[in-house]
Amino acid sequence: MADILDQDEIDALLSAISTGGIETTDEKPQVAAEVMETKEKVVQKYDFRRPDIVSKDQMRTLQMLHKTFCRHLTTSLSAYLRTIVEVNLVAVDQLTYGEFNMSLSNPTCINVFSMKPMEGRGVLEVNPVLVHSIIDRLLGGTGEPPSNLKPLTDIEQSIISKIVDIFLAGLAEAWKSIIEFHFRVEEREVNPQFVQIVAPGETVILISCEMRVGNISGIVSLCFPFVYLEPIMSSLNAQHWISSTQKKPTDDMRTSIKFQMSKSYMQVNTILGKSVLSIRQLLSLRKGDVVVLSQKVRDPLLTLVKGRNRFLTVPGILGKQKAVKIVSVIQDKIRKG
Repeated sequence: MADILDQDEIDALLSAISTGGIETTDEKPQVAAEVMETKEKVVQKYDFRRPDIVSKDQMRTLQMLHKTFCRHLTTSLSAYLRTIVEVNLVAVDQLTYGEFNMSLSNPTCINVFSMKPMEGRGVLEVNPVLVHSIIDRLLGGTGEPPSNLKPLTDIEQSIISKIVDIFLAGLAEAWKSIIEFHFRVEEREVNPQFVQIVAPGETVILISCEMRVGNISGIVSLCFPFVYLEPIMSSLNAQHWISSTQKKPTDDMRTSIKFQMSKSYMQVNTILGKSVLSIRQLLSLRKGDVVVLSQKVRDPLLTLVKGRNRFLTVPGILGKQKAVKIVSVIQDKIRKG
């Protein structure tokens, strides 16, 4: 337990402090200064040569669009190649065309495509390892790429063109909620230095997807120059994309639904009348007894469809079977449920 000072000891301590016999230090400001020194200012780098001209909301919409693109590719390519194909979105970036062009390997598989009704062209680049693996599979091989990659021959370009068409078809389907693109391959190239669709300093949107076929994987890159997408950038927002993806019923859909429903069966019951009996009366009923119903002879009967009041009918006979004839339809009661 700590010692407790008496009054004389307290007076002596105060006297020593006032005469300078005991040195004092102001630790609080020193501690505060140390805390301030340890705090580093958070500085975010900004490159004025590469301004971010695509907003975060537009980037998120592009991500959602191309996730849909990857799902389409996964389904289409798995069916075409008859093997398991996985395509996943890796990143959506904005950079200069020069940086994109310098990042490509040589040789590679480059497809320059037009995107009507918009002006300009885009680039689809498929990793050469992936391309040679797909060609080997299509020719009956195991899908192992060669150790020494060479530029594609004309025959190999022709074989891989069908895969490129599947890519562009999936891309058009993904963009359908924003604009009806009509993509078409305009030229093919193996050396990226020979492909100049815009000036090197122009901003482009780069879509990077990882594609795996069997044990072989590679990157598929899509490059869209911003200057050609600028007229539709206002439509690239989450609210517009979600509202446009909600399918509206068409005449064909309505016809199909009606056709399917027309083949369905529903139970129909007609109530002849009702009566209230006591337990004693109910137990005393015998064969030949008559139960008086609340329904009058000339009043129409109530006919139900799946337990809901639907028609007013009158009883009769049709051939050798009992039947009811509809005299009116109860519409209001159906709407009320």
